[in-house]
Amino acid sequence: MTERVRVAAAVAVVFLGCSGEATSGAGRRSGEAAALVSREPRSAAMPHEECVTGTNVSTLDVNGDGQVDIRTVMSDGHPRCRETDANFDGRVDIFRWFDPANGQVTRVEEDYDFDGRVDVVATFEAGVLARDVMDTNFDGLTDTWRIYRGGRVIELRRDADGDGRVDTWERFDDTGRVNYSATDANRDGRPDEDDAGTPTAGDSGTPVSTVTNPTASDAGASAASTQKGGRR
Repeated sequence: MTERVRVAAAVAVVFLGCSGEATSGAGRRSGEAAALVSREPRSAAMPHEECVTGTNVSTLDVNGDGQVDIRTVMSDGHPRCRETDANFDGRVDIFRWFDPANGQVTRVEEDYDFDGRVDVVATFEAGVLARDVMDTNFDGLTDTWRIYRGGRVIELRRDADGDGRVDTWERFDDTGRVNYSATDANRDGRPDEDDAGTPTAGDSGTPVSTVTNPTASDAGASAASTQKGGRR
């Protein structure tokens, strides 16, 4: 083998090795992207859990019209779950679940537009709001997912175009302002690199959830409630 042939062969080996590494790297990135997409939430029917069931139920007529407005399931003398008709139309608007051991709220479901369907489901940890899922266009499907720290939203995902996949991402600082924002204009399920980053100074961010801990008046409802019949 001549010297020229040996050099050409060596160059070919180096080239093939580099090409293989590049292909491997691209494969890894593709796999990581696929894993990211698979971890994103997908739109689905709004979750709901049955609340008031059984016979150990206390009731309260808040406005004195002879109809039950609040029902609370009791467990060993402590509230376990409560249904509230907030606008007195005969339909439950708020569902609250409690930890019977300490009375802290663990879950809240609310119907914001009073159409009889749940629009937000919030999960609490140690009595503090930790995450929620929302139906912001009132079509019965989840489209917004939020994560909280210390009761304040720090991360948001949203399906803005209604195709069932997340296409908007936002992160928030401790003051509630957006410090990262991205969209998925090419519909590949991932944030587009060309528009991801810190938004403009005028962007005040997405409002935090209006779901809160039970108010003092609501917390006292079970103590004031009496056993009576009523409609659902």
